[in-house]
Amino acid sequence: MQETRSKKVFFISECLVNQNIRAHGVRNMRGEGPVAELMEFFTKHGIGMSVVPCPEIAYEGLKRQACGKACYDNEEYRKVCRQIAEEVIKRYKYYLDDNYRIGGFICVNGSPSCAIDYCYADKEGTQKCKGPGIFIEEVQKKLGQEKLKLDFFGFRAKEMDAFLATLEKVVQGW
Repeated sequence: MQETRSKKVFFISECLVNQNIRAHGVRNMRGEGPVAELMEFFTKHGIGMSVVPCPEIAYEGLKRQACGKACYDNEEYRKVCRQIAEEVIKRYKYYLDDNYRIGGFICVNGSPSCAIDYCYADKEGTQKCKGPGIFIEEVQKKLGQEKLKLDFFGFRAKEMDAFLATLEKVVQGW
């Protein structure tokens, strides 16, 4: 029996697949459980999801409180992020070696860890700043060291239609 695989995949932040893990004090992005619109998109297009573990859980567990980037900008947390980033890049290389089409990494804008476009800088998580979260900074550093490129997409539930249209363009380009 012949195996069939689409060999299409996106990396995706864990909290988009399981919103139950978000920090206390942070609302769900969309509904409960996974972000259904994303799951439907991937299912419709036969695209796999390579779920990227939440570095905040590895650092503090599930009972953590919401905070900004300043809370996580320390060597101990960056070490946790680097370890996870190494695993992500290792997986990325496996996909490349097996001729997968990789759409990119779907991150969560606003997150002190997994944002790409903006996050909240201060310890209270109220002051918005441009740029990536701590974990994404570490992933980008590792990509640079390995001379690899990966597109990043910042998810924001309020812009769902535009976000799905962006993903649709990526898929059409395959």
